[in-house]
Amino acid sequence: MLDTMFATETMAELSARQGRVADAVAIYRHLLSGAEADERLEKWRGRLAELEAGATSAAAPAPPSAAARNPIAPAPTEVAAAKGPVAALVIRDPVRSGQVIYAEGRDLIVVAPVHSGAQLLADGNIHVYGPLKGRAVAGAHGLRDAQLFCLALEAELVGVDTGYLLSDDIPAPLFGGPARVSLTAEGTCTVTALSVGPRAEATGRANRRG
Repeated sequence: MLDTMFATETMAELSARQGRVADAVAIYRHLLSGAEADERLEKWRGRLAELEAGATSAAAPAPPSAAARNPIAPAPTEVAAAKGPVAALVIRDPVRSGQVIYAEGRDLIVVAPVHSGAQLLADGNIHVYGPLKGRAVAGAHGLRDAQLFCLALEAELVGVDTGYLLSDDIPAPLFGGPARVSLTAEGTCTVTALSVGPRAEATGRANRRG
């Protein structure tokens, strides 16, 4: 069964990557207040200290210019188009338990198994050409149109942006088969089969978090 703390830790890291540092700090404080004799306590304390230090340094910014007060921020896809195509990060070795792979500003392609306890994060899409037994979140920096594809969905957690599904949310007909994970127009996370047939009729949904 999935460690119930993971979803909270994942949301904390996604919040931090999306600039919502106060939310990330609050989540880590909650983790530390409720955890007992956990090997991740030191990791969480260190991460909390990093986030708090960053929040303190940014607490008193310089007065913004007129342009800065009225920014027109391009969408992530527009930024990518302006800079031109960025090569995907390709991982050819198995991703072991405890490893974290993050594809910053690009897609992630894994041509090997992803073991339980491993974590994949990508600002773009994620492709796993092998069993996905760990955790994977695409669009981690707020790209809601990102998707996750895998040949064998056996994941502990999958998601896009801040929407996610736990292993128990994945319909039995889809578990273990080729699948696509995306967000609906309403912002809920859904998983559908890549193959044509009965699997394609089943979908799993979870409310968008964040």
